[in-house]
Amino acid sequence: MTTFSLATSAPQDNLRRLLIIRGFFLLATCMTLAVCYWQQQLELPYRSMLWIVSALTVVNLVMLVHLRLSSHSSQLLCFSQLLIDIIALSLLLFFAGGADNPFVSYYLVPLCIAAATLSWRLTLPLVVISLLCYTLLFFINTPLPEIAPHHDHGGTSNRTISTHTIGMWINFLVSALLITFFVTRMANSLRQQDQTLAQLREDQLRDDQLMAVATLAAGTAHDLGTPLTTIKTLLSEMKNDYQQPQELADDLTLLNHQISHCTSTLQQLNRQAGELKDGVIPLLAIRKHCRKIIDDWLLLRPEVIAEITIDEKCPDLDIRWQPTIGQSISNLLNNAADANPIDICVHVEWDHQRLLFTIHDRGPGIDPDVAKNLGKAFVTDKGEGRGLGLFLTQAAISRYKGSLELKPHPAGGTLTTLVLPLDNPSPNLNSSPSETRS
Repeated sequence: MTTFSLATSAPQDNLRRLLIIRGFFLLATCMTLAVCYWQQQLELPYRSMLWIVSALTVVNLVMLVHLRLSSHSSQLLCFSQLLIDIIALSLLLFFAGGADNPFVSYYLVPLCIAAATLSWRLTLPLVVISLLCYTLLFFINTPLPEIAPHHDHGGTSNRTISTHTIGMWINFLVSALLITFFVTRMANSLRQQDQTLAQLREDQLRDDQLMAVATLAAGTAHDLGTPLTTIKTLLSEMKNDYQQPQELADDLTLLNHQISHCTSTLQQLNRQAGELKDGVIPLLAIRKHCRKIIDDWLLLRPEVIAEITIDEKCPDLDIRWQPTIGQSISNLLNNAADANPIDICVHVEWDHQRLLFTIHDRGPGIDPDVAKNLGKAFVTDKGEGRGLGLFLTQAAISRYKGSLELKPHPAGGTLTTLVLPLDNPSPNLNSSPSETRS
């Protein structure tokens, strides 16, 4: 269900409502002028006032056409329309008694709309302009004795400003300031609440997707256990039976290592799941952990040729990471290998506040338009990919309050930048020096 609010809807909807309000104002003005002409028989410059009403009607029609043809409206456009309303109202009041006119309080209507829909930077100028116009109407106007406060008391129009009129001006000033201050704040609070609710709904949708994927992953991991054990047994027998040729023996050895790694990965997955269930997150040496992630990646992707750099000047720290963070880094490394396994550059550095992980692959690069949507479920730039790996990676990093950016590299390929906060790291005095290798 979609809900609309004057305080929180888009400028397009706000402008549409403003035009509706203006339409009612024009209708009420025409009816008032008709009553004044035929019933009250007041001497007003009707032609000039009708020109103003006609001009404002034309502006309203033009904006209605704009809304039909365009799907975008800015706050600045709403500001300009409210300014037009204030100027038109001032001109009408100028021809109808100025500040003595009882309809002078209509100045508060555009100010209320501005306070509810615009930022305070745009609302404040409208308040100042309205107050200035109101004040000028005390001194510059076409007198209308029939509506002057002194009229019923036998006064004349050539007199000083009445106490009643001054009181109306002060009431307008106080009302305008209160509306600007409180309504603007309330509107901002509503906008923030809507943004928070929208973010919560998005997080809930993401969590539902993650739960579905996690359920499938758990079932798949359980189903893979038996086939992997069978394959490992058969590979061991084949290795004993086929020692020659040497190429076949080497391939069987490699396959056996890969299967062993898959088996240990499933066992590690089960162990980590048990730790998370118990609320236990182990303390890890960040240098050793990053090196293990990269070594496991190289073991699974023997075709990769990469230059790995772990900054030796980084402090030795112990951290507590969710297991999903390591898997997320592995996903990013695998994406780089999928793009082009040759000449991948991986650089790792950190300080006491955050870890920086950069990966530069020499693949075909990434389309900036596609990059904006990467990280969403089933969005991918791979021909046969499903986008789940990057979706899970983005979700895990977001939960950890990190950031992930993929962009084209000036030298070609894609540059992946991962930034992770390090919360309360502790010094580790037993880590070995870092290294650079290929």
